Amino acid sequence: MPLTLAFVAPWECSRAVANIPREPREDVVVVLLESVAKGASLPWHRQKLVLVLSAMRHFAASLEQAGYRVVMRSAPSYAEGLAEVAQELKATRVVATEGREQDMVDELDRARTSLDALGVPLVLREDRGFLATREQFATWARGRKEHRMEWFYREMRRTHHILIEADGKPSGGEWNYDADNRKPWPKGRAVPAVWRTEPDAITREQMERVARWKHRWGSVDRFALPVTRADAKAWLERFIVERLPEFGPYEDALVHGAPDLLHSSLSSLLNVGLLHPLEVVKRAERAWREGHVPIASAEGFIRQILGWREYIRGMYWHLMPGLRTANALEAPLELPRWFWAPDGEAYDGHTGAACEMRCLADTIRQVRDYGRTHHIARLMVQCNFATMLGVKPAALSRWYWAAFTDAYEWVELPNVAGMGTWGDGGALASKPYVASGAYVNRMSNYCASCQFDVKQRTGPDACPMNFLYWDFMAQHRARFANHPRMRMMTKHLDGMANEELVQIRRQASEFRASLAYDVTSSSS
Repeated sequence: MPLTLAFVAPWECSRAVANIPREPREDVVVVLLESVAKGASLPWHRQKLVLVLSAMRHFAASLEQAGYRVVMRSAPSYAEGLAEVAQELKATRVVATEGREQDMVDELDRARTSLDALGVPLVLREDRGFLATREQFATWARGRKEHRMEWFYREMRRTHHILIEADGKPSGGEWNYDADNRKPWPKGRAVPAVWRTEPDAITREQMERVARWKHRWGSVDRFALPVTRADAKAWLERFIVERLPEFGPYEDALVHGAPDLLHSSLSSLLNVGLLHPLEVVKRAERAWREGHVPIASAEGFIRQILGWREYIRGMYWHLMPGLRTANALEAPLELPRWFWAPDGEAYDGHTGAACEMRCLADTIRQVRDYGRTHHIARLMVQCNFATMLGVKPAALSRWYWAAFTDAYEWVELPNVAGMGTWGDGGALASKPYVASGAYVNRMSNYCASCQFDVKQRTGPDACPMNFLYWDFMAQHRARFANHPRMRMMTKHLDGMANEELVQIRRQASEFRASLAYDVTSSSS
């Protein structure tokens, strides 16, 4: 009897993937593999490893309970593992989903070569984890001078009829309610607790296993994400009821010690395959139509999934392979070791005193403790700091890829090399997302208790975000002098006293020199 191997990648923990038949069949064996090579390719966050490994095992168990034939094992690589299983079971073909990121495309190419030598064809199926195919995005992008997410998002709304009325107009009369969603967290209001799904025996086994692995980052101790589809759906429902009603106004707020605030952490569950984007989007829309959620909150949340997630995956393939080396601002530095330090390593600053930036240290601790922090901490604290400091996009990308539970190259690389650092020269964002300490002060409670003074641009107490910002503007003045969204700040720079600008640039240079940098190559 001909035998098909259905290879399921670690981020496809759903029976909705294209290569698994809807019902168990005797002529199909589902294969799940752990790749030793992939596991050793980066110093992955231990909680990220627990999420993937535990979700795989729970998925395998659910398949076996449903009557599927399942093989799960470790292999030197995915390609070698597939060839080994195909030869062992005398398979007549292998079916897999197309590679979600470049490394997996290359790995499947290697698998095809090995399988061809065995006379076993490899059949690739379309990735069902997204709402737009790569071909659909390529068709949309073709011939456009600008690839702005807003226009793609509107097309996706129409295609899937999300927040669209019978007359074809957007629900509520507007396509985008972002202007309503920029409030800081109210002073004195308690911060929501970080949610927990208690680890079961399978998850605890993986936690103990991963805790022993060397050359990994972070601790497993606080791991509490869902690893089954049932728990992921419960997590989604809890978000819809408890957080989505106020998500919109406070989605950009930053609070000390709060990695989520009113965010959902659903990106980790979507990207590992426990939830499908359309079910999440439709559930949020239904909450608005039933009157439980304001339109600004529903639309803001839906835009992140139906708009940004789909768009960023499309732009990843649109800009590859050049995106991996993109560095339009010619940033020269590796990543400060501070990002990898267990406790947000304090630096020995130019004053000779041990200093710490509260916003950066806290958001790095959040990543260390939970494998995540929400999008404004990523963009306007971590990426902002790294961009103004002069960190190579590839070096920062490597940290995000390894450190975040929701990060895969298809999503983190365009976010970091594009929007986060402007390494792509403006393909994703029209201007760099850089800001002085005033932005962090407006949107957070960090500055009030920081050692640095957010109102000072120079001097021993000056906020590093301030002198780094004006140094960045001075360094790149010629590039952005006529940029419509940066012209005002360029004029402000031109009006600055020469003595102050000289001091700003000297202090920025001394600050850079005071930091210890990662010796690991950003291209590794």
